[in-house]
Amino acid sequence: MESRMDHRMVTLVTEVKESLERQIEGVASRFDAQAIRLDRQAAMLQTGARWTNRMIAWSEKVDVAHDKRIQELGELRTRVEKLEGGAK
Repeated sequence: MESRMDHRMVTLVTEVKESLERQIEGVASRFDAQAIRLDRQAAMLQTGARWTNRMIAWSEKVDVAHDKRIQELGELRTRVEKLEGGAK
């Protein structure tokens, strides 16, 4: 009788152990899937940050070029006004 109880106890412990192993594998696979998603999101954030930095650098360069052109146009207008005023 005691041997039968010991056998049942061993069987029960073994089944609980196997059940816990299956549950741990399920949790681990969910963590793996979550890690993959987080890695993908991190890559997208890095890509977006790089793109944003490039766009900022480009827009600053364009702004400087526009300012230079505006200044040149102002200087040309002044020269034309002097030439037209001197001709009168």
